[in-house]
Amino acid sequence: MDTQIDQTLNIGNEIKLAEGIVKNIKIGSIGLIRKVRQLMKDKQYSFSYSIGRDTWTGEVNGEEKTIDFPAVEAAYREAFSLVLVDGLTDEEYEQSNVEVLDTLLDRFL
Repeated sequence: MDTQIDQTLNIGNEIKLAEGIVKNIKIGSIGLIRKVRQLMKDKQYSFSYSIGRDTWTGEVNGEEKTIDFPAVEAAYREAFSLVLVDGLTDEEYEQSNVEVLDTLLDRFL
């Protein structure tokens, strides 16, 4: 019965982000999956790698390249808020387990 109610409310699995912070992942609708994939398009770095890094400019394969790591982290954070039923507050984000967030979008998609 709980599974039927969860599906009706578009709620999927629970995840534990930190001690006392348990969230539900939304069941992916086509529109939401498209939105998350569009948001994460061209993000070639993992969430955990992007945390706290500054913008980097350097040469890659003979070409000048700039990577805006704060923008990459912000895109991940927006995606997390989209896929979690109740979103993610600033405090919850700061306390969350990096490993769990690193795999959250894979679990959703």
